[in-house]
Amino acid sequence: MRLRVLVSSVLFVALGPGSARAAGTDADWFASVWSPGGIEIRSDDRVFSLFALLNRAGYDEAPVLREHPIRAHDFGPARSAVREALRSASPAALVQAEALFDAHPRRLRDYVGHVLGDTASSDLTGLDDVLTRVEAEWPLRSLREQTFEAHRAAQRQWLPVVDAPLQRAARLLSLPEGKPPVQLVVTLLGAKGECWGAKVGAGWRIVVGAGEPPSAECLVRAWAAQVLAERVGRQLEARWTAGAAVWREARAQGAREESVGEFGVALLSRALALSATGAPEAAYVAAGREGYFGLKALARSFEDSRPVDAWALEGLARVVSARPLRK
Repeated sequence: MRLRVLVSSVLFVALGPGSARAAGTDADWFASVWSPGGIEIRSDDRVFSLFALLNRAGYDEAPVLREHPIRAHDFGPARSAVREALRSASPAALVQAEALFDAHPRRLRDYVGHVLGDTASSDLTGLDDVLTRVEAEWPLRSLREQTFEAHRAAQRQWLPVVDAPLQRAARLLSLPEGKPPVQLVVTLLGAKGECWGAKVGAGWRIVVGAGEPPSAECLVRAWAAQVLAERVGRQLEARWTAGAAVWREARAQGAREESVGEFGVALLSRALALSATGAPEAAYVAAGREGYFGLKALARSFEDSRPVDAWALEGLARVVSARPLRK
């Protein structure tokens, strides 16, 4: 099975007067690389602008290098360079951004979805104006040029990684050949090992953060969460009767989902990702410690020949029986 490419109908245009396109590195920023299976891997200027803004505003998600006396994070060379360069950036755009965040206290994935073109996040009024302003007032064009080679190297790291796990996951979901089309957007300004997905048109765009090696599990999980939310999210919210109790227990252990249906989708997508990437037993155990328990039993449900929406509730019943007993 071959996952065909998402052919974007969107023309990526400059944001503001400081971002007119020129020959050389600036144009190369939009050039794609392609996996052997035909997956497009690229960078995106709006994703870069958003994460530059978030870093300037205090987005510090990253592995911790040192806890005491003052916490230090491993941001990686490219992200560290951008953060340092923006320390002296005009504060006016940041003030406008903070007002936007106050008016729309949404999760990061919603902001990422908006810049990717996800219509579900189209109500983030004002974000485009903020990004236009930071593009005009901050040295983002030069920062893209400075980090171009690092971004290109990160894209190439995904080339041998992306095809097989997505193909296995598509087979486990019994999707038709070439469905759904997927495009990867690589950013070095996000947290290592984090991925965010959005539906755009008939396909999916997945933003993948830094990582050495790249996390195929994270990629498949972000993609699967989008696919499964569309197929079973409402069903789980309405009909998973044991879900509320399981969700509350999981939240106490660190799960971050904000509804029963969303948590059910997270369990399914994590189980699928672990299965599709051939994860070791330790990965299932680690997920259980974070509140995502029963994934080993749930992963076996994907062997069912029926569509996922036909067995999802039965599969989640195995999670209920597999969750740890409360002491």
